[in-house]
Amino acid sequence: MPVSRTEIDRISSRLCDGTPLPRPRWVPELSYGRHRGPSRPQSRMAAVAVTLYHCPKQGWVIPLTLRPLNLQHHGGQVCLPGGHVEAGETMFDAAFREFREELGVDAKVKTICGQLSPQFVYASDNLVHPVVALIENPGPWDPDPVEVAQVITLPLTQLKTMVFEPAAAHESADCSSSRQVPRFFDANFRGRYVVMQRGVVADKEEVDQLRFRAPALTHQKHRIWGATALILDQLAQVLHGKR
Repeated sequence: MPVSRTEIDRISSRLCDGTPLPRPRWVPELSYGRHRGPSRPQSRMAAVAVTLYHCPKQGWVIPLTLRPLNLQHHGGQVCLPGGHVEAGETMFDAAFREFREELGVDAKVKTICGQLSPQFVYASDNLVHPVVALIENPGPWDPDPVEVAQVITLPLTQLKTMVFEPAAAHESADCSSSRQVPRFFDANFRGRYVVMQRGVVADKEEVDQLRFRAPALTHQKHRIWGATALILDQLAQVLHGKR
């Protein structure tokens, strides 16, 4: 079922009504210090643009970016357009500047909805502030090849699976066995997992491998996890009236 304009309008009213936002649930294992621990006082401020527009073929969508594999941080991951906040910028200024630099088009903002909860990303030491806005259909993309390998449009109908997905066997990157759902999910939620692997480096050499599971949303064969999944999960709960 397509997302209605009433549901879209709910986002603006919910982000402005002053009540606490629902807590994101798509938290990776080993998450303390990654997404659930406090950020350092010296952590860098960053902003990402959570922009929604109506596509004639897909309905309401959110543009995401696939980062090139050769980037130092988050290479090969699906992200929201965004980056560091420069001196004198607001979070909205930074998010829309980064949108233009990464995607090659201006975000023609129709409605600024507000902000979702900041997310601390340990790997890049960024405190990420998601800003939400309705924009006009931007037309053809002209992405920066240094920062963007592919522009991905995520239909908002996909976010319903983050809230209402029925119990199912969990998928992972290297196995298909069923796994128990961690206790931090509510009783109505069942997620799919991706198994991540990270090198442990000492004296500039890799000395071990660290493996952990992370809830992931699959779209067009891409796995969306980490801070991006946390942000989208909170938006999904706002969109569908969860508190």
